[in-house]
Amino acid sequence: MQVKLVVAGLLAAVGLISPAMAESWPEREITLVVNYGAGGVTDVTVRALAAEAAKILNVPVQIVNRPGGQGTTGPTFIAAQKPDGYTIGVTSFAPMAINPHMIDVTYAIDDFDYVGGFGRFRYGIVVNEASPVRSIDDLIKAGKSKPVTFSASGPPNNLALLELGKKTGARFRFVPYPSGAESVTAVLGGHIDAVVQTPTEMLPLIQAGKLRLLASASPVRWSELPDVPTLLDLGHGVSIDSWIGLGGPKGIDPDKLKTLRTAFEKAAASPEVAKSYEQLGMSMAYMSGDEYRGFLKKGFDEMSKSLAETGLAKKR
Repeated sequence: MQVKLVVAGLLAAVGLISPAMAESWPEREITLVVNYGAGGVTDVTVRALAAEAAKILNVPVQIVNRPGGQGTTGPTFIAAQKPDGYTIGVTSFAPMAINPHMIDVTYAIDDFDYVGGFGRFRYGIVVNEASPVRSIDDLIKAGKSKPVTFSASGPPNNLALLELGKKTGARFRFVPYPSGAESVTAVLGGHIDAVVQTPTEMLPLIQAGKLRLLASASPVRWSELPDVPTLLDLGHGVSIDSWIGLGGPKGIDPDKLKTLRTAFEKAAASPEVAKSYEQLGMSMAYMSGDEYRGFLKKGFDEMSKSLAETGLAKKR
């Protein structure tokens, strides 16, 4: 082993191999910070992705949960770490592109090097099965005759109907609830007219005939109910596209960043990981690190406008 290290060092010194190639990286476990609590959709899907990436990297990927601050505590911690590649974490759409417009944060999109985007959340617009509303057209007509109340746990979910209302003239009134489960319960109980949430909270109730899915509010249809159109399919030009992404503090060595990107890209292509995502109401999709940075920047600008127009942005 000592001879190999000496030879590698000599080759690096004379420029025949790069210093990055002269050592095997990573040499120890990688910490992956999840910005939400254990057991939630983000946590469980990222654990599946990390377990697959660990096989490729040949070192453990240790999950550490740092919930709080509406998902911003995790990125705040990540941005302050040493950029050695050993600490990365979840830099999902909401804490990066939405929440900075609503609460004060100490980080910006350019404070991170991005590993990539790994999976898209899916959202749907749903009513109680007993509702006379059978389609999105019915919902719009109802909203033009009187205000239609809808629940959601917050952005980006609630922006779907707020945007649809702006485009169609329908009046949709947002009633916030602390969690997705409570939002759905409000519709089940007849207290609210509609709800915009994810398959995790709603699919069993839809399949049991208690709720009706009118449309997917995401750019893609639900794989479980492929005949139900998206708002885009219906020509309304509205979609909510929110992703799970991974990043590390700005300044990671390019070779180490490439190693991380390659490992997690390969992990994302695993059928087992894709199955885990689908079971939790997400769609596995992939963006490169540079593509994901661009996606966040574009989303940040769009959310600035949308949140200001809907009165959800923080006062400046």
